[in-house]
Amino acid sequence: MRDAELLDLSLVQVGSFCELTKSAVEELQRRRGLLVSGVCDQATWLTLVESSFQLGDRLNYLSSPLQRGDDVAELQELLARTGFDCGRVDGYLGIKTASSLKDFQRNYGLVIDGICGPVTLQALRRASRHSGNGPGVGVVRERHTAARYSDDLAAFRVVVGQFGGLDNLTHELCDRLRAQRTNVAVIHDDDPHRHAQLANDFAANLYIGIETRETRDAPRFEIAYYHTKGFHSVTGHIFATLAAEAIERSAPWFSPTVAGMRLQVLRETTMPAILCGLGPLRVIYPHSAVIADNLAKSMAIWVKTTSS
Repeated sequence: MRDAELLDLSLVQVGSFCELTKSAVEELQRRRGLLVSGVCDQATWLTLVESSFQLGDRLNYLSSPLQRGDDVAELQELLARTGFDCGRVDGYLGIKTASSLKDFQRNYGLVIDGICGPVTLQALRRASRHSGNGPGVGVVRERHTAARYSDDLAAFRVVVGQFGGLDNLTHELCDRLRAQRTNVAVIHDDDPHRHAQLANDFAANLYIGIETRETRDAPRFEIAYYHTKGFHSVTGHIFATLAAEAIERSAPWFSPTVAGMRLQVLRETTMPAILCGLGPLRVIYPHSAVIADNLAKSMAIWVKTTSS
């Protein structure tokens, strides 16, 4: 937290999780698009570790396990802005990023080794200075190369992921999606990595996550799509907005909100994805059918919108 310039160690007792430390954790979570809880959970800790890597601190190349960190995200952002499509900016140096790096080296007359060292980094930074500040090629590609599907949605594949406590809503949603002839897979698990893994292996066209957000205040309905520095999921944003508008019309007391976030399941899925965080359970349960109707209808509209 000190290295991230979020906490002055001279003001706290080292080794004690005090209010100042909690506030620093909340600020980190807010800046990085995580759920703001003030708890240093696994996602927050991994974000802290990844933020310790700056581009140029180490050689970047395809490895096993994959390199991950802020340096990889910056590398992806520079490649995308220079016109080399490495997909979404997710901070994971996978096959697509390594391939884009080699393409850059080939086009700029460098040694084609797939390693971002000092020479490649210098050339990449020099090239990116002439690319402007607009969205990278990955954002443009996602918006303008959306797949096209027939009206009966028979070729459409959806993964519905539940993180616990909302079985009734999950069942209602799956029933409605299958009634539209959609090919649906369901996962009940607390691990967002397994959700993403199933969605990717299933070759899903869309991921819809459902997560309980317990609150003593007014009902909450937050719909998140993937967003980080240098990249946002345009199609995910469109679906989240359509869903929020539909729910607002039929159940305005939920006051649904849409937010771009960097949550793990949104980051690791390779298709458009949203995560619905809602609660409390006692309020959600009697309205499960209405919410499921709105999500299913919004999906049908979204498919036609992104295909047009």
